[in-house]
Amino acid sequence: MRILGFSPGKKQYSIRRYLTLNLTFWALVMTSIPALVVYYEAAHEIEEIFDANLAQSSRVLHGVITRETIDNKQNILASLDLKNVKGSRDSHEYERKLAFQIWQNDKLIFNSPYAPNTPLSALSEGFSTTQIEGEQWRTYTLYSSQDKWWLVGAEETEVRQELVKEIAQSNIIPIVIFVPILIVFVWFITKRGLMPLNTLSETVKKRNYRNLEKLEDDKAPIEVNELLLELNSLFDRLDEAHHRERRFVGDAAHELRTPLASLLIHAENAIDESIFDDSLNIDQQKHAQAELQTSLYSMKKGISRMTHLVNQLLALSRTEGQLDKSQFETTDITQLCYQAAKLEELKLDQKQQQLTLDISEQVINLKINSPLMQSLLRNIIDNAIRYTPQAGKIKLSCQADHINQKAIMSIADSGPGVEPELRSRIKERFYRVVGSGQQGSGLGLSIVDKIVQIHDANWHLDESEWGGLLIQFEFPLTKTR
Repeated sequence: MRILGFSPGKKQYSIRRYLTLNLTFWALVMTSIPALVVYYEAAHEIEEIFDANLAQSSRVLHGVITRETIDNKQNILASLDLKNVKGSRDSHEYERKLAFQIWQNDKLIFNSPYAPNTPLSALSEGFSTTQIEGEQWRTYTLYSSQDKWWLVGAEETEVRQELVKEIAQSNIIPIVIFVPILIVFVWFITKRGLMPLNTLSETVKKRNYRNLEKLEDDKAPIEVNELLLELNSLFDRLDEAHHRERRFVGDAAHELRTPLASLLIHAENAIDESIFDDSLNIDQQKHAQAELQTSLYSMKKGISRMTHLVNQLLALSRTEGQLDKSQFETTDITQLCYQAAKLEELKLDQKQQQLTLDISEQVINLKINSPLMQSLLRNIIDNAIRYTPQAGKIKLSCQADHINQKAIMSIADSGPGVEPELRSRIKERFYRVVGSGQQGSGLGLSIVDKIVQIHDANWHLDESEWGGLLIQFEFPLTKTR
């Protein structure tokens, strides 16, 4: 359905025109409907009144004639002959539209001055409508069984139509006068009503990405105030995103600077002309070749570290974005745990570590974002493998606590662990425990922390049964119907 003043195909439309046209249109509709109802009711009542008057007049005349003798009837008929009144000053113009006829044995024995000589009806009792000589007549016929007379009372329908026409005009003329006034009035009111929006538009137009302060207008109406609140909320999110972007760029530049400098040094060593000098003896060439291999290995290691760092930075950037809850789906967390453990088998084999899975055999459904949850599992398992020594132990657990409606997931390792006073800090970006002997981006647990916050979950760090680190999570279970 197309609404006046608005076409879905158009990119822009005027609210003022939309309101003016629609308010005017519906005002006319709501005004015209009662007017039409009044018109049709009045027309019906006019028909009823005129029919009743015609029937009453015919019955009076019929009653007068049938009460007299035959001789007196002729005298009465003669006295009712109004031909001498025709053209008189006392006559009324509507008299020309009234007529009476009396028929006996198919003969016209009485005819009023303006009545035709042909039958006004089919000489059957009751009401009927007849077209005679281009004029439409409404008739009422009575029969005298005593004298075998038919009395026909008639009236031109033009009288009724004129009265109905006058009623229609009395309804239409005020509406015609009312429409222009209504349009001007609605246009003026909508213009005044939209002034706060125009003011807000001018204020926002003067803003730029550096000026994201809150908009304030104490005189703004409720509707505009709601828009102000939403705009201020948007400005807050934009400001936060702007700061987050600058922080991300700064962190990335800071963390990439060191490995890039190291790569540059190793690259310079690798292309050092002295390494390929033919004047070197065999021992010197072997030494140069060993240095080349060392530089290339260091370059490969640096590139791997940079790749890991970039992936972690991108993962952190994704977790800091505003996620739509519609992206959350009911997922069996136990299956994600099995999949994550399967992906880390190669790393576990390289360090000869033992990963024990203590995962519920029953389905544990959580309302989660699966890609983010996979990232969380990947980070905590990778963190455990990284800090657990050769041939160490790791345990991944996932159980349901139906009493408290929680899913308890944890990972424990036999690594060096983290001192209690440092456990809160390892959630910070780029923080690494001094003396751990492991290289990393320092972003893994920061990413985990953001994912936990997104899912409205809780987590804490403790000491594992082997003296290493225990990370435990509590996620709300999905309610079953």
